[in-house]
Amino acid sequence: MQFRVQSFETVTSTNDLIKRAIEEGQPEGLAVRGLRQTAGYGRQGRAWESPIGGMYQSFLLRPEVPPAQLPTLSLLVGLAVRRAVAVLVPELEDRVQVKWPNDIVVAEAGDLPREAAQATGEGSPCGNGSALLRGAASHGAVCDGAAPGGEFPAGDSRPRHPFHKLCGISTEMHARALCVGVGVNVARPADAASVPAGKNVPVYLDELGFCEGPVEDRINAVADALCDQLAIAYPMWCEQGFGSFQAEFDGCSALSGRFVRMEDLSGNVLAAGTVTRVAPDGRLVLRTPEGVEVFASSGEAHIR
Repeated sequence: MQFRVQSFETVTSTNDLIKRAIEEGQPEGLAVRGLRQTAGYGRQGRAWESPIGGMYQSFLLRPEVPPAQLPTLSLLVGLAVRRAVAVLVPELEDRVQVKWPNDIVVAEAGDLPREAAQATGEGSPCGNGSALLRGAASHGAVCDGAAPGGEFPAGDSRPRHPFHKLCGISTEMHARALCVGVGVNVARPADAASVPAGKNVPVYLDELGFCEGPVEDRINAVADALCDQLAIAYPMWCEQGFGSFQAEFDGCSALSGRFVRMEDLSGNVLAAGTVTRVAPDGRLVLRTPEGVEVFASSGEAHIR
């Protein structure tokens, strides 16, 4: 598979252009990029801050797979993003993790640069590029570390800190095709401190060693690497399902072994337990303190 790439300086949203292409009947394999989005959005229509400096790319896909397989596509795209980052910055391979169902985060927060951990907006050690991704989320909530009612499980002394978010992914069904949007933080914006903080502290590739050359060249390198990795993984997913990627996902999952609380959109607790794995159908599997396995779908919960 090879993607047909269209690049733009400014767009309302790369997702908008993919949806238009879907309505025109274009075949799958189109990738649309924009250096700046004036009306970018993620899952549930949440706004993305999209200044120059982020990698904003959307894909037109028409997978001929069983409907039950479709929820695993965002997990597959997350793995493709992680693989792409590992190609560009090999020393990050062990730190970049997928966070069910649609985020890429960087582990070991204590090892991140001070400005990344505090989000002070003082610029990056590699220059003053600008990118900030906000708001990609799914439908309910998972609160890391807390048991039902807000208390932590006995003996759990791990530090509670926000994840450091590198990338968000959205997937939308549109006119019987799929629009997949991906945003990656490439360079920290000079005015980052003026942007309202979200629940996840953002982190940027230029702070993690990917800082050689002009920002636009680095953005294109990330976009190209993602196309390369998705072109390999997507056909395999179509033919073999997510089961072929399940072990890889579990091996780099940010939630594996963590005690989390599942909530619906209203904040009602659905379940709480330790994350053990992701199921072949993409559901997150928890083991409650009583030893019962609970399955949660991304349609019922999101990471908070």
